Amino acid sequence: SNRKPYEAEYVPDGLRDISAEAVVRLRQHGFLRAAGAGGPGPIAQATRDAALAAAAGLTRDPETTSGIVDQLLVEIEIAGPMEPIPVVGDWKTPGAVDAFIEPGLHGLALVGPGGVRRVCPSEIFASDLTLADALKLLAQGAKGDPSQDAGPPLLRFRTIHWYEPASGASTVLLNRGLTLVSPEAVSSNGLDEAITRLAEYIAYRQLPSGLFTYQFEPGRDEFTDEDNLVRQVGTVVAMSAHARLSKRSASLAAADTAIRYHLQGVANIPSVEGASFIATSDKRNKLGVTALLCVALAQHPNAEQYDSVRQRLIKGMLSLQRPSGMFVTAFPPAAQLTAQDYFPGEALLALAMEYDRHPSAQILEAFDRAISFYRDYFRDSRSPAFVPWQVQAFALIARHTQRQDYVNYVFELTDWLAEEQLTPANCEWAELRGGIAAQTKGRAGVATASYLEGFADALTLAREVGDTSRARRYEKLVREAARFVMQLQVRPEEAYFIRSPRDAIGAIRTAPAVNKLRIDHCQHALLGLMKTRRALFPFEG
Repeated sequence: SNRKPYEAEYVPDGLRDISAEAVVRLRQHGFLRAAGAGGPGPIAQATRDAALAAAAGLTRDPETTSGIVDQLLVEIEIAGPMEPIPVVGDWKTPGAVDAFIEPGLHGLALVGPGGVRRVCPSEIFASDLTLADALKLLAQGAKGDPSQDAGPPLLRFRTIHWYEPASGASTVLLNRGLTLVSPEAVSSNGLDEAITRLAEYIAYRQLPSGLFTYQFEPGRDEFTDEDNLVRQVGTVVAMSAHARLSKRSASLAAADTAIRYHLQGVANIPSVEGASFIATSDKRNKLGVTALLCVALAQHPNAEQYDSVRQRLIKGMLSLQRPSGMFVTAFPPAAQLTAQDYFPGEALLALAMEYDRHPSAQILEAFDRAISFYRDYFRDSRSPAFVPWQVQAFALIARHTQRQDYVNYVFELTDWLAEEQLTPANCEWAELRGGIAAQTKGRAGVATASYLEGFADALTLAREVGDTSRARRYEKLVREAARFVMQLQVRPEEAYFIRSPRDAIGAIRTAPAVNKLRIDHCQHALLGLMKTRRALFPFEG
């Protein structure tokens, strides 16, 4: 703007003697327009120099930047001291540095003859880079041939990161690109707000066909072409359940449109009278598609209108169960046995919901056979993904049968998975607490949302059977897991780098530092938070 360069009028005494390097980025509506670095030097001076370097980048193309100064968002990162990563061997070996990097908190650096080359934590987060992507980007700037030698030692560093969204506005402090959600946010109002935003977002993602856009990547500002029919139908479950709970017309319309689409696939099983399944366009005919559509129909506000088709689908699923209790996981001609961690639990949940509406001895027999097989299956090969579906199914059927073995099975599964929750005792990062680190130590992500669905049902069951000690533990488990799931929801103040905020705000991230927004992650979070709302605040609203 041809004005005199800015000089800070006041610098707190505590900062005067602190030397640091600063990075300033200038964004316009999410687009990165320019970036600059300053320092090392006193923080105020380093930041000013970084801002001037960024501004110099703007002035190189005055035609495209004319008049945008008042639209620019100022983003600042102050880099902390660098320290070597104690990798044995070549740091470019896949997986070599994973244990030494906290995603979203650590940046990476190399020091060479030309100076310091950095990839800041915010760059990794805002560009949807994997750690491997960041290392590759860094290696491209290393001197010499990176395939021939280890190159310069790899360094890591932390930053303080914040931005000013508009002139005179309060700055926003970010941690892994997140604003911290407090435990107090898990209130009736806090849950209601998160649930409403999620439901509106999912409805927004629906296409005219009834399907939902599968994944949006904010850092790349693009939707992916991939899809998954089981997860598509799972999203219908969430819309049906929300329509039933909230009486919102938008959710009901989304559920109805999606149900019409999937019911086009109803096909009869010639060998079983009165039995049907959902034949899918990929010819794989997965049990999960039929099972979850049954759950969606049972959850629908007008479930009775689907009684006939649902009962045909129930009969179709029962035809896949073997005398051992195991379910074949696809309808003929596919007839697969894979996905035992998922599809049988989904089928059992559909059966339990059908029993809740229309009790039958055939469904009880199916559960009696299933527990014999799947309890041993779990004990032989424990899988986190197995737990939430089985817990939901057996918790519901246990309420009707009062069978102690069903109750014990629900508690066995829940107790095992609850041991993997991150707490102040085993996690120093407040934003991660409550997450379930079931796959990798110290790493929690959106799978916690699906686990939450089971945890909430286990809490309700513990209360109903009078297990007060377990109910207290499960209530704490549910509260903390719900806080973590709410932490994953994209808020407006976290969308500073997103070019199309409408495609992201309200959605659920894959992990605290991974911005991929998949539709099934959103639906699991919606169902988990709705169940949390009913379990923690049953007499409100």
